[in-house]
Amino acid sequence: GQSVVAPVRCMRGRHFARAFARVMTMSTLSTVSLNATGGRSSVAALRAARRGSLLGPGFPPNCFRAPESSSRRAPCSLVTRAASGSAKSKKAQAYVCTECGYDANQWYGQCPGCKAWDSMKVMRGVSEPSTASSGKSSGGGAGARAVARIAESSAIEEASSIGIGRKSGRVKSGWVAEANPPRALRDVLGGKAKGSTMPRMRLSQELGKEIERVLGGGVVPGGMTLVGGDPGVGKSTILLQLAGLLGKGDSNSEDDKDGGAAGGAAVGVLYASGEESVEQVAGRAERMGIDPDGVFLYSATRLENILEAVSCLKPAALVVDSIQTVFLEDATGSPGSVSQVRECATALLHAAKTTGMPVFIVGHVTKSGDIAGPRVLEHIVDVVLYLEGDADRAVRILRGHKNRYGSTDEVGVFQMSDEGMKPVASPSALFLGERVLSPDVSAAPTVTVQGSRPFMLEVQALTNERADAGDSNPQAPPIRTAVGLRFERMQLLLAVLAKYVVGRSVLKNDVFINIVGGMKLDDPSTDVAVALAIASSFVEKPLPPDMCFFGEVGLGGELRPVMQSERRIAEAATMGFRRVLLPEAGSDESTEKAAKKNGVELVRCKTMADALQAALDVRPTRYAAKSQPNGSWPSKFPRKKKSGGE
Repeated sequence: GQSVVAPVRCMRGRHFARAFARVMTMSTLSTVSLNATGGRSSVAALRAARRGSLLGPGFPPNCFRAPESSSRRAPCSLVTRAASGSAKSKKAQAYVCTECGYDANQWYGQCPGCKAWDSMKVMRGVSEPSTASSGKSSGGGAGARAVARIAESSAIEEASSIGIGRKSGRVKSGWVAEANPPRALRDVLGGKAKGSTMPRMRLSQELGKEIERVLGGGVVPGGMTLVGGDPGVGKSTILLQLAGLLGKGDSNSEDDKDGGAAGGAAVGVLYASGEESVEQVAGRAERMGIDPDGVFLYSATRLENILEAVSCLKPAALVVDSIQTVFLEDATGSPGSVSQVRECATALLHAAKTTGMPVFIVGHVTKSGDIAGPRVLEHIVDVVLYLEGDADRAVRILRGHKNRYGSTDEVGVFQMSDEGMKPVASPSALFLGERVLSPDVSAAPTVTVQGSRPFMLEVQALTNERADAGDSNPQAPPIRTAVGLRFERMQLLLAVLAKYVVGRSVLKNDVFINIVGGMKLDDPSTDVAVALAIASSFVEKPLPPDMCFFGEVGLGGELRPVMQSERRIAEAATMGFRRVLLPEAGSDESTEKAAKKNGVELVRCKTMADALQAALDVRPTRYAAKSQPNGSWPSKFPRKKKSGGE
C-alpha cells in the first residue's frame, strides 16, 4: 500500500509545480509593461517568464519550499512579489506623527522622533516614487518636487537677482546651484561699500519706514518672512498694506543707482489668500485706501496653483495668507498638519531663492503663543515677526524674534484704525497720554529702550491685604497677577522688598501689576519702577509726579547700572520730567552732561532702601536695610562671644 501511495504523491507534486510555473508565467507577462517603464525591457521580462516555466519538475527546490502549514499561502506571496517588485511606483501604507511629521512603515505607540504618545496616524495610499522617474532629487520632498515641476514647465533659464541662477539643462529640485565653487570673502564683497553687499527694497511712506525699522533696513530680495500673531491682531491687514507699498513700484532698491537688478523688471505683488475670497480682500483694501495698481489678488489653497501664478505673473513679491491653509498634493496629511506646513514652507523657500522674490507668509499661533506647526518652520524662514496687541486696545507692537539680515531688538509701534495700521511717531506720548495724577493711584513712570528708540511707559501697582479668616478656617494664599510683566520677575521683586525694604507683611497682600498701554516689559531696567510702584501702594503714599525711575534690582537689594542712560534721560526730559532716579553705579560724566543739557536733576541711589527714602520719604522697616559703618549687611546669626577662659 505504501509503495502505491508514494508515486501518487510524487505525481501530484509534479503537476502542482508545473501549474504554479504556468501561473507565474502569466503574472509575469501581465507586468511586462510595468517592468519596461521601470527600466527593465520587455524581452528580459519574457525571458524570465520562460525560465520559470522550464524549471522542470523539481520546482520549487526543497530549500525554497514552504512548510505544509503555509503551503497554500506561499505561491500567492511569490506571485505578488513577482508582479510588484519591479513596478515604477506603488501604493503603500505609512504612519505619520501628527506632532512632528515623523513617518514610519509601522505603527508606534510613542513617536520615535518627538516622543509623543498616541500620535502616529495611518496614511493610506501614499505614493512612493522611484528614483528612476524623478531623477536624482535633492532635499525638500514634495515641496522641492513641486517647485521643480513649475520650473520645468515655465523653462526658467535666466539668472536670479541674487546670483543664484539656473543654467540650461535639467532643472533640479534644489535651489542651490550644483556648479557653485567656494569663493573668497574678499571676492564676494568685491570692493563694495560697507552694508551694500545685501541689496534691499526700500519702502515709502511713514508706514514703510516703521516696517523697515523692524526688518533692519528694508525688504531683502529672496528673503522669506513669517508673520505670526493672535487671531484678529491685524496680520492680514499689515501685509495687505505692505503689498500696496511694494506694488506701487516706487520702493527703490539700493542697487538701482548702480544699475543692479535687485528690484528686477518684475512689478506688482501677488496676494494669495486661502482664508478669504478675492471680493473680501478687495473690499478690505478699498476700505483701507490701498492703491489698486500693482496688486494682484488670488484665492487658492492648492500651492501648485499659487506657484503656477507666480511663474506666469513673475511678481516682485508674494504674500501667502496663510501657511496653514495651503497644501501640496504630493505631501501627506491635511492642510495645516505638520508634514503639509513643512513641505509648503520648503516649496516657498525654493521659489524665493531661485527667483529673488521676497515671500511673506502668515502663520497662526497656538493657545500658548507659539506659531502653529513644526518648530522647523521658524528655522526655514529668514525673518520671524510677531504682531502683539490686545483685542480691546488699538496699540499694536511688531517685534522681531529672528532676523538673518538685521537686529531683533527693534520694535514697530502701530495704532489700529478703520484705515488699517497707522505708525505711531511718539510712542511715549501714546503710552503716557492718558496718565492720571491722583494720590490713590500708585504709578511709576519708567524709560525702556527697544533697539535704537527709547520710549516711556507707566507701571501701575495695587496691593490689598487679605482679611483674616480666623483660626478655624485656613487663609487662602494671596493672589499674584502681572499684566505685561513676567510673573517670575514680579516674584523676585516682591522677595527683595520683603527682605530688605518693607518687611514680610507685604507677602500677605494680594499684588496686581499692570503695564499701561498693553506693552510687554522684558527690559530689566524697569525693575526700580515696578518695585517702587508696589511699595507706594503698600505704604499708601503716592510717588512724585515729576520723577522718573529706571535701574535693575539685584537679589541683594542693590541697584545695578543699565545701558544708554543718556538717551533715557533725554526721553524723560522730552516728556516733561524734571527728576530721574537711577543707580549710582551707572552715573558717570556723560550722564551728568546729559542731565545738565536737558535740565534734569539726577537722584542717585545705591540700594532699594535708598530709593524708598528718596522717592517716598519712608524709612525701611527691616533692620537689614540699615548699613553698617563698614558698608556690610548685618548677619542674621551674630557671632558668639568667647568665654573668658578661651
